[in-house]
Parts: sequence; structure tokens; C-alpha cells
Amino acid sequence: MIAQNSGRVLVVDDDPEIVTFLSTLLELEGIESSVATSAAAALEQLEQVHPDLVLLDIAMPDRDGIDLCRELKKDPRTKAVPVFVVSARPGKDVVERAFAAGAEEFIRKPFENSDLITRIRGRLAAH
Repeated sequence: MIAQNSGRVLVVDDDPEIVTFLSTLLELEGIESSVATSAAAALEQLEQVHPDLVLLDIAMPDRDGIDLCRELKKDPRTKAVPVFVVSARPGKDVVERAFAAGAEEFIRKPFENSDLITRIRGRLAAH
């Protein structure tokens, strides 16, 4: 059963399979999603779509996701939008860089679907 719409999430990841998986998961949970497979595409999407939250991968070919997060947090139009960094990169330094750039959450891949949805719902409810 599909839940009622309860927010909009922009999914940014250069892996098309992950983008498809995450957008499907969100839609099944009643959370509207839009997708981008690069930092440049994410910036274009942000001009058209006003998400309530951004799920952002770190490793992308055109630009580091942490740099994109930093840019989003400096822009008055997007600074209040929560950013969840999702990454398979291990290491305390990566997590620290993500939070220093303004990320609200750091989620390691692989993740539990239910945990991801719980965190997203919690942030959307607070936002």
C-alpha cells in the first residue's frame, strides 16, 4: 500500500541503479522524489524542483558531493534544505568533512531501508 505524499526528496547519485532504487523506495513510502545523476544536474533540478530534503552521494564524476553540499548551504535559496550524505566511503575524516560542509546526516552504504526511511521521515516532519 502506498502512503500519502509526505515530502519531496532530491536523490543525487551517479549510479543509475542506486538512483532508481532510492526513488522507487521513496515513492513506495509516499515520498515524492526527483533525481539527478551528477552535481550539475542536481543544480538544474534545484532550480525547477524545491525539495524538502536532498540525498547526496559523495563520489560523482563531475564534482565531489561534499563540495556540492557546502555550496547548497551557502546559497540562501537552499541553505535551509536538509542534506543527507549517503556514501560507501569509510573513514572518520569523510564523515567530519560532510558535517563540516553542513550535512545533517551521514548514512553509510549499504544501509537498512527502514533506517533510511525513518531518518528521512523524521527530518521531513521536523522541517
